[in-house]
Amino acid sequence: MTNNANQKRLRFDHASVGNEPEGRCRAQVTIAFGDRVIKTDAVDDADGVGPLKAAAVATLKAIEDAAEMRFTSSLADLDHVNALGKALIAVLVDIQFEGREVQVFGSCQIAGNDIDAAAKAALNATNRFFELSMRG
Repeated sequence: MTNNANQKRLRFDHASVGNEPEGRCRAQVTIAFGDRVIKTDAVDDADGVGPLKAAAVATLKAIEDAAEMRFTSSLADLDHVNALGKALIAVLVDIQFEGREVQVFGSCQIAGNDIDAAAKAALNATNRFFELSMRG
């Protein structure tokens, strides 16, 4: 029997967005994996869903870093959705893992901060592949 308490898990820590020149924004995301703290950033348009996309892309970069590039991912789409009376951020993520390409869905309920929700939706979408990639 394995002891799941000893397994390391990805943990979302923080996301923020700041303005850049020429109508752009930079999202900075911090996640933790065991004792490692991983900080990444991504740039997108400052208007519309651009800041949310930047947060999601920065999160995907952090996850790839934590997985030591055992898989790659890219954001295919992001949107605000309503499902079962809840406001969510939903993402579609393209994953390349062990010679296969798949598209996965992730979501997170908006609880006051849609930047955090975008980052957590990207984390939600990739959790299964992260766990698979980290198995011996």
